[in-house]
Amino acid sequence: MSHQLKIKIMKTKKINLCFLVLATGFIFILCTCTKNDKLTRDLDSSQAVLKSGNGPSANGQGSYQHDGFNSHIAINAHTMPNGNVQGIGVLTRSGNGSTKHLQFDIDCLLVEGNVATMSGTTTSSTFELCPVGTPIVFRVVDNGQGGSDPDQFTGIYLPIDEGWDDWDCNNFPEQYLFNMEQGNIHVNP
Repeated sequence: MSHQLKIKIMKTKKINLCFLVLATGFIFILCTCTKNDKLTRDLDSSQAVLKSGNGPSANGQGSYQHDGFNSHIAINAHTMPNGNVQGIGVLTRSGNGSTKHLQFDIDCLLVEGNVATMSGTTTSSTFELCPVGTPIVFRVVDNGQGGSDPDQFTGIYLPIDEGWDDWDCNNFPEQYLFNMEQGNIHVNP
């Protein structure tokens, strides 16, 4: 074999070895990234479980009509492992040519069977009578999905009037319940 042919074969072997090393390194990096991505997903999933709590909860959305207004409520409230409640909600009400929005934090949740009573504080509002910082309280009833009885909602109450100022999720008298025409609320004891 000629000297030039030997050099060419050696160069080819070096190139093949370099490609093999690069390919092995790439596969190693890819496997490491995949494992890290899985670990990140697992940690994110664990964090999501911690964030959502493991105690009683109420979440979902629904619409109802009353006095010529269409109202839509969306809620998500969870009892955390430490017993604190974290939640948010939005109420949108439209009619008479206008649309009003109310956003609120939920910091109190009482679940009794399929009934969840919640209270909190307004964080954003276009309702004149309910500025930011106003306390709110309401109740939802989960009557299942697809049954003959619709889920129900009391509407939002502002416990700021005389005699109502001590209302919260633990102290909310019976109120009229509106039948939700669309949507679904889930109450988990």
